[in-house]
Amino acid sequence: MPKYIIRFLILFVFVSLPVSLFSEDIRIFAGKNAPFNFMYKGKVSGVSVDILENIFKQANLPFDQKAIKLDTWSSVFSQAIVTPNSLLITASRIPEREKLFQWIGPVATVRLSIVAKKGTASIKNLEDIKSYDVVGIKNTSAERAFVKAGGDLSTILRVSTPKQGYKMLEYGRIDALICTDLPFIYSMIREGKNIDDYEIVYVLSKSKYFIAAHQSIPTKTINILNNELDKLKQKDSSNISKYNLIMEKYFKDSILTVKNN
Repeated sequence: MPKYIIRFLILFVFVSLPVSLFSEDIRIFAGKNAPFNFMYKGKVSGVSVDILENIFKQANLPFDQKAIKLDTWSSVFSQAIVTPNSLLITASRIPEREKLFQWIGPVATVRLSIVAKKGTASIKNLEDIKSYDVVGIKNTSAERAFVKAGGDLSTILRVSTPKQGYKMLEYGRIDALICTDLPFIYSMIREGKNIDDYEIVYVLSKSKYFIAAHQSIPTKTINILNNELDKLKQKDSSNISKYNLIMEKYFKDSILTVKNN
């Protein structure tokens, strides 16, 4: 066989390899958590979706919107554990989940915090909570972090949705809100509010978000996707990366400063 044909076949196999690492019926489970995963104009959108789509394309893998199932966190989490050849976007990588999945990431770092309008609250320890009207959002990571840090749920008010908490803080009905920083920033930006009017008065913990992959997916595929994520984060000559551009799209380079108590 001519050498040029052999080279072509080798190149063809090399380029085509990533595509063969996923079967055609791959499932992507997405928990409702704006701005990471949410429905926009009939399409599942968000930070995690954009990142996953980019690393798929970089790895020459087909990305199909129809493969994404958006639902409540509890629903998609339970389905992702038992569904072979599936990905879950996005999950905190915590010890009790470590062996349930393989991990691609991190895709973002969030701060589980107590947020207030600037100059309105000073919380040096969780006992100070009793001096303020503070709201937690039921069954969220931030509320669980509050309890894990030693907080007492009986000392706070509790609401069902993030939007309720955000509005109560905005209108001055409460002094502080237990929440996750990036979703809070995104919501304020969408509402046209100035994020500089707010600050973190107490950091409960930090958490890294990952893409969680079913154990049935070959390790080779996980390594490829992690490598592509690393490439996505690599900065060009202008000190900008594709990852930076995705984050800027949702957060406009806004951050919550931490109050120096």
